[in-house]
Amino acid sequence: MQRLLFRFTFIYFVFAFFSAILGLVPVLAVAGAWHDEAVKPFYVWIAKAAFGVEITVFPNGSGDTTYNWVQLASHLAVALVGAMAWSAIDRRRGSYPWLKDGLWVAMRFVLASAMFGYGINKVFGLQFPEPGMQRLLQDYGDSSPMGLLWTFMGASQPYTMFAGWMETIGGLLLCFRRTQLVGALWTAGVMANVFVLNLFYDVPVKIYSFHLLMLALVIAAPDMPRLVRMFLLNRPVARADLRGPWTNKIARRTAFGIKLAWVGFTVPFMFWQMSEARYLYGALAPRGQLDGTWEVRDFRRDGVELPPLVTDATRWRYLTLIDRTEWKQGIVTHMKGVNARWALEIKDATLEFREMTVAAGDDPSKAPLVGTLSFTRDGEKTLRLTGEVAGTRIEAVCERLDAKNFLLMNRGFHWVNEYPFNR
Repeated sequence: MQRLLFRFTFIYFVFAFFSAILGLVPVLAVAGAWHDEAVKPFYVWIAKAAFGVEITVFPNGSGDTTYNWVQLASHLAVALVGAMAWSAIDRRRGSYPWLKDGLWVAMRFVLASAMFGYGINKVFGLQFPEPGMQRLLQDYGDSSPMGLLWTFMGASQPYTMFAGWMETIGGLLLCFRRTQLVGALWTAGVMANVFVLNLFYDVPVKIYSFHLLMLALVIAAPDMPRLVRMFLLNRPVARADLRGPWTNKIARRTAFGIKLAWVGFTVPFMFWQMSEARYLYGALAPRGQLDGTWEVRDFRRDGVELPPLVTDATRWRYLTLIDRTEWKQGIVTHMKGVNARWALEIKDATLEFREMTVAAGDDPSKAPLVGTLSFTRDGEKTLRLTGEVAGTRIEAVCERLDAKNFLLMNRGFHWVNEYPFNR
């Protein structure tokens, strides 16, 4: 049974994490991306032939697409059939010491790499940024479960950094044989929490986070009898053999040097990469003069002034202009809370709104034009707009809003609380 489980685990891991294994070597990361694109037609065919499903959406920030579930089912089927065939062909072999050691090393470093990526991302506040004005102005009950989780995490950057360091430390512990067990248990605890959050807050990374949790548990599995004996049965245990099949000193030292070089390059590089990303789309990204959310105080539609009635789905309530280096967007929130999102271009004293239908990497200026508004400024806080959007003449006077005026952002931390402040 152990050999059957090992064969199943080996095949499943290779198929499910093939690109991640290649990604451990920087020069092979491109080959991993090429592989992901090359296998798409195969899984599309599987979906059609085996499940009668037409794949039209591919992973796009969501890791729980129909495509991903078809992948999961395919990998399980291949691993099960492959393990049974392997067992029938090689049924006399008692163990695979080198293959087992190689598999565990690959699992440790794939998991460590994922922990570094997610952990360092959180340390620099990129995955969970502070809630923006759009989130602060949204009715609480209209938040999606995922949006609520993102707000909860982003509202406390120290807590987000703590969560990131927990993942990063787990990754570091996984990199060395002497600490791989505590690293696996540490990471299993961290990932159990992440998986449950993803599961019950409807975050579309459920498959991937479950895989990472399972990797941590499988890495720790060979030591489980020792842990049970020590912690549950209160009996002494023998020292673990951390060498495995590596009995040659020169080979061990060479492997350790390669491992040290990988950690010494990967971790500092990721810290530098995430640090620089703050200046592209993070908290330190340069912002244009109009970047922010503006409350529409006065609004005319085709020359008719519309009062701010919450029943009016045509009157603008807020206009959010995102003007960052790598992110430009215009968002209109109507009185009933419905958002319209457009690609944004700011030219001289005009705002151009275009449909967000072009594929990533295409020139946004080629998208169909939705409307153009001319703007003038009355100081820092007042914006006047005139022009046409979606065939409608628009005239508006807007006032800039400040996130610091919201309790969630200005309440701060208090050592002493004479009474609960729960609002």
